[in-house]
Amino acid sequence: MRRWIGITLVCGLASGCVTFGPPDGSLQIAGYAPTDGNCQLQITALGASNTEAEPVQGYFQRHLMVHSSRPGRVALLCNGRLQAERIFRYGRDVGFGEVLPLLVFERSALELGGSTPVVRMRAFQSDFLEWNKASLAWVAEHGPSRGQALADASYAKLVEHYALPGTSRTVMRRPSVESAHDPELEQVLAVQILGDAASIRTAQQRRSSVRIHEYRLQRVHDDWRLTGLYRLEADGMKPAL
Repeated sequence: MRRWIGITLVCGLASGCVTFGPPDGSLQIAGYAPTDGNCQLQITALGASNTEAEPVQGYFQRHLMVHSSRPGRVALLCNGRLQAERIFRYGRDVGFGEVLPLLVFERSALELGGSTPVVRMRAFQSDFLEWNKASLAWVAEHGPSRGQALADASYAKLVEHYALPGTSRTVMRRPSVESAHDPELEQVLAVQILGDAASIRTAQQRRSSVRIHEYRLQRVHDDWRLTGLYRLEADGMKPAL
């Protein structure tokens, strides 16, 4: 404590003294680039560890080392045109280990945003959100063991209602303070419908992460049922149903 007071007094007397922000550190750039465009990620930041433009397609995550309190810019260009950009200062707009999102929606997300598979996915997200709220209440009321048993049984019914029979699911799904799915927060990035099969990619922004999900559905008569739900992890897409 005395050391910091001494430094403050010296700075008050010395000319040209500057206020230091947080130490140099790291952040993550996470986003989505259209798969039908020739896209490049450009990074301009003083002291950045990797500033060479590089091609990106679909989901991408990049780790970046930067100097503190210096302005930086990340941009996504597709077919030579600027699609998205973020101007930031490390320590003010984004902190250590946090994520700077850079999301670009594919044309299909706008054209097929109201399609039946998307409507079905939204219904699942809404019911999942209600399941998460109820499960947290069960755990608080009945304790971890009994509460989780009730949550697991309820989740099995949720999957049975929305998924194709025989679809594998997580053995035990634990509720979270921040629900993994929320129709108000989960943005649709792209929709692909080929005959009776559909794939929907979404993003949910958090302060320190961007959750990327991919829903896969199949048409069964007049209904669409989930055949898989995946989440992007550091080592690729992982089952999340």
